[in-house]
Amino acid sequence: MRLTKQTSYALRILLHCALHPDEQIKAADIAKAYNITEFNVLKIVPLLVHGGFVKTTRGRRGGLRLAQPAADIRIGDVVRLTEETHILADCYGQLPEPCAIQSASPINRILDTALGAFIEVLEQHTLQELVDARPQTPHSERQSGELELTGLTGNG
Repeated sequence: MRLTKQTSYALRILLHCALHPDEQIKAADIAKAYNITEFNVLKIVPLLVHGGFVKTTRGRRGGLRLAQPAADIRIGDVVRLTEETHILADCYGQLPEPCAIQSASPINRILDTALGAFIEVLEQHTLQELVDARPQTPHSERQSGELELTGLTGNG
């Protein structure tokens, strides 16, 4: 399965907040640390607020921070928030009316079961595991906030 950039960005934002638990993090700082646009950060933050993962504070000293401990944030919950977690194969032939067999199609049940298993595995892992897995290298050797999500993102 290929995850979208939205999920990659959400995980990076959460990781950055987890790495700086005592700070109000600015969107511009996250954008710079991960070489993504501030626009994309600002697009994902409301989704993370709605999901209960981060909280924001307005004002000059404002920013964002985790709304709960990193150990309580399950990767599966983040993916469920940022990805389509229900797959529905289209009917063939582009009929103008709804496809009567779509809900009974075996491929839809198979895909839903597979997706459920994928999410179930992600539910076993937390944001804290991503924090703990980061190599302890000096800042000069590694770009600030760099996160290895190779193979997880696609075009999205």
